[in-house]
Formats: sequence, C-alpha cells, structure tokens
Amino acid sequence: MDRRVRRTRDLLRRALLDLILEKGYDRITVQDVIDRADVGRSTFYAHFTDKDDLLLSGLEEMSVTLEEQMRRHLEGGDPNPVLAAFRHADQHRHLWKALAGKRGAEVMRDGVRRRIYDIGLRRLHSVLPEGGPPHEVTFEFLMSSLVGLLTWWIDEDRPYTPEQMADMYMRLAISSVHGAYDVSGQFWKSVQ
Repeated sequence: MDRRVRRTRDLLRRALLDLILEKGYDRITVQDVIDRADVGRSTFYAHFTDKDDLLLSGLEEMSVTLEEQMRRHLEGGDPNPVLAAFRHADQHRHLWKALAGKRGAEVMRDGVRRRIYDIGLRRLHSVLPEGGPPHEVTFEFLMSSLVGLLTWWIDEDRPYTPEQMADMYMRLAISSVHGAYDVSGQFWKSVQ
C-alpha cells in the first residue's frame, strides 16, 4: 500500500477512535471524522464506504495482531491460553478501549470475539472430553466470559496485570468447566 494512502487511512482511523472514546460510536457522523482528521469528504470516500467500513478496518488491523500474538503464545507452550489476549489488550489499550470498551461499538466486540473464537474453538475440540455439554456451548460460555472480563478490565483502566487477569480467568473457568464435565480434571490436565 502506498505510504500516502496508509497515512490517510491511519489518520481517519485515529480520528474515529478518538471520537469513539469521547462520545461513543453511535453519535459519530462521517462529517465528525472528516473534521477531526482534517481531510476532505472525497478523500474519506476514496478509502471507505461509510463509518462502519472505517470501523471494520480498525478491527481487521487489531484482529490480525491479536491472532498472531495468540498463535505465537500457544505455539510457545504457555499453559495459560488467555494470557495472550490480556497482553494484547494491555499493549494496545487505546485501541481496545475504543473498540471493545463500553464506549465502543457492538460490531467491534463481535469481531474481536469472532477472532478469538476461531482460534480457541479449534484448540478446545482437541482437549475437551465427551460426556459434558456440547463443545460449542462450553466454548460460548468461555468466550462470553473472556470478552466480558477483557472489556471490564480495559474500562476500569487495567487494575490488575495481564498475568493476574489471565490467572483469575483460568481459575474461574477451570472450576466452572471442570464441574460441568465431572471427569476429574481430564480436560484441564492438558491445558495447565
């Protein structure tokens, strides 16, 4: 991508993120973004079809880096699979606060959730035993609680370290899933 194009797209994304933090996504217009980025209307529409398209481009950027960080984390053999998500949120807190926090858009939360879901569901199928709730139900429970906890953590300005959050999440998740499967911890022996 041409350097000028990339710079313009970044400028528009930053303007949108700042506006989301100030007044929430739903109250933002394309004109607000254009004014904040100090670009013309035709420049905006040369890059994006509307503010949702601009928002989704920010999600794609965040999702790619999150997916890569989670993949490296899992390949490195770390026993806590959610630590990568908390570390990514910590390293990119401005972006997460705008896109996944309470001032962000629901479409962003869904996109982040979908990215983590794609990575985690493949792994979960290989380690969950039979005899409990369907794997998709278990994963939905784990994902909903993870995304909710990540959102709370970012909105509260990260009162705990990524490592502490990942540990607390895993303790809560282990006890919940362990009780649902009632298999003397078979599932968790493989991920601890």
